Amino acid sequence: MRKSRSETAETRERIVSTASRLFRTNGLASTGTREIMGACDIAQGGFYRHFESKEQLVVEAYQKALDDLFAMLGKATAGKSSREALETIVASYLSQSPLVSQTDLCPLAMLGSELKHADDHIRDLAMLGFQRFVALIEAELMKLGKPQAKMLATGMGSILVGAVTLASITTHKATAKKVLKDAREYVLRDIN
Repeated sequence: MRKSRSETAETRERIVSTASRLFRTNGLASTGTREIMGACDIAQGGFYRHFESKEQLVVEAYQKALDDLFAMLGKATAGKSSREALETIVASYLSQSPLVSQTDLCPLAMLGSELKHADDHIRDLAMLGFQRFVALIEAELMKLGKPQAKMLATGMGSILVGAVTLASITTHKATAKKVLKDAREYVLRDIN
């Protein structure tokens, strides 16, 4: 029986969503199409009805993760003052370390070490996501009248991504919490 276009689109969306979660949780290299399709309860052979390659799925899954991250940050900061918005961005971003919470929002922080081995398209997408993150921070810093807002935002974004990456690779919860706490205090000292 042939599926309708809407059913096909829903299935594709489910595959992308599942892949996005699995890639961020388990890594790009460790997550195969068989695992993704199994998690969706779809036969492995169905993969190529929706995607030309795993790389195509990685790109779409990465884009979905970015879209979800920025939608969440936009919703969380709506109607807040710039200072409150920055505090919310920092707290939300730092809340995603696996040892501290089950939230894994940012594919750059979750996959950073693997991305250097990814194809150029995926690496470019990762950097565009980082630039978008920096622009979000920069906009709030500019509203606060901070000089060199772009440079400050780039530094803040880099610290946040680095802190979550480090907190994600440690095996000690106390170390993860300390890294995240110190990063938060360091980053927010520039907005007070």
